[in-house]
Amino acid sequence: MPAETRQHGRTASAATVAVLLCALLSDKGDVAADAALSNLGVGAHDIGALRAAVNEELAERTVGPDLDPSDLDPSDLDPQMTAAEAAETMVSLLTSAGHGGRR
Repeated sequence: MPAETRQHGRTASAATVAVLLCALLSDKGDVAADAALSNLGVGAHDIGALRAAVNEELAERTVGPDLDPSDLDPSDLDPQMTAAEAAETMVSLLTSAGHGGRR
């Protein structure tokens, strides 16, 4: 029987990812989902690390596809996005990764 981490199942919802993003950024104080990432000190050079941190956390909590960094367009996430918008984008990317990269 394959290990649970190798099975594909339901990915996290945008609400779950938004909560996770806010928790990851909580060292900046209380973070609301409508806060722009740039206002929280997240710059373009931080986006990749933030995306990787979310992906790592989700791998521990859900079963589903990982995002392959080579499949990501740097413009997919922008520091001007709110935490909620970034969460929606990340879920969309995870969903498309689970379908062979189709968007």
